[in-house]
Amino acid sequence: MKIPYSAISAGALAARALRDGCDGGRPNPGSNSTLPSSQVLMTTTGNVFLANYDGSKFDVTLKADVTGAPTWVQFVEPNKLYAVNENGDDLRIFNLERGNGKNGSATLTESVTATGSSGVVHLGFNKDNTRLVGAAYGNGTVDVWDIAGGRLELIKTIPAPGTPGPKSPNQDASHPHQANLDPSGRYFAINDLGFDNIMILDTQDDKYEIVQNIPTKAGCGPRHGVWYPSNTGEATHYLVVCEISNEIIVNQLGYSATGVTVNQSQVISSFVSGTAPEGAAAGGIVLHPNNKDLYVTNRLTGADSDSLAHFKVDGGLLTPVKEIATGGVLPRMLSISASGSEIFLGNQNGPDAAVAFGINEDGSVTETPKATLPLAVFGEKGFGPPYIAQI
Repeated sequence: MKIPYSAISAGALAARALRDGCDGGRPNPGSNSTLPSSQVLMTTTGNVFLANYDGSKFDVTLKADVTGAPTWVQFVEPNKLYAVNENGDDLRIFNLERGNGKNGSATLTESVTATGSSGVVHLGFNKDNTRLVGAAYGNGTVDVWDIAGGRLELIKTIPAPGTPGPKSPNQDASHPHQANLDPSGRYFAINDLGFDNIMILDTQDDKYEIVQNIPTKAGCGPRHGVWYPSNTGEATHYLVVCEISNEIIVNQLGYSATGVTVNQSQVISSFVSGTAPEGAAAGGIVLHPNNKDLYVTNRLTGADSDSLAHFKVDGGLLTPVKEIATGGVLPRMLSISASGSEIFLGNQNGPDAAVAFGINEDGSVTETPKATLPLAVFGEKGFGPPYIAQI
């Protein structure tokens, strides 16, 4: 279902927002000494943007027209950009030449296109960047691609197992929303918003088989998750944000030779107050590299601005801290800078469409943004960046 936006508070906004996908983790910083110290990549339907970020402002250096809706992308040094088309069935590789930081010096050209499942909203690399896994929200499938040596060849398409959840219409069908590689590099967790489950995809021996299908709380609508801790060989917990129930589910993990055991250990509201407004929809989730601070976006809150919620993490247990305004509506994705000192956030409706918030030493987020870009930079209402991350 795809309904055009009309006004910030309109039902059409809610319908498209609940269909749309995704958040992001911590990207690798660029290594080319001729580049600016920080560049931020943003996408919208029909465009890819690149901006310099100096800690106090964004300076857009590239606005490239593209076909389709590249609502999730993955950048690989030095110049490859993998992009979904949420509105189609094509996966593309672009060459992104980042230039010298001056306006007009960066270029984007399409190099490879291949056909896979329709409605892919998230991409995840395997450990050595030779395989790419796509979560096809629109098709209820998972694509596995061979990307070794610059190839883009579909290896297999896996139908999502399970049955629809209780919340119609968003759970009338399977809606895989994320393909999230665990710290060991062996398993992908694939959250299925429509079927209320987490598929465990085993990459061992290049088989890429679903070895487990773990149910979540009925009506949760699992959207995105994070592995905790994020920088160890085996995670102890998997934290998933539920778009429909506006909750964060904490799952305790155990690894075996054949899979991962998952036991629910905590369920907590994505709102610090503990109560979600009627019609709200949780969005992105990201874990700080310090493994002590978790951030979640809450959308369609009914307020002039939606919210960013901060939680403390201790041994996998979450404690709510504070919520701040995001400066706009529909914060679909958020990501943390390479230094860990900023959160980049995209509001699909303004006034502030791209926002950089500071992160203090205690993990708290500055209420006043360090930098913003207005919605007018990106286009009309509803077309603020669904993807934003430092490269």
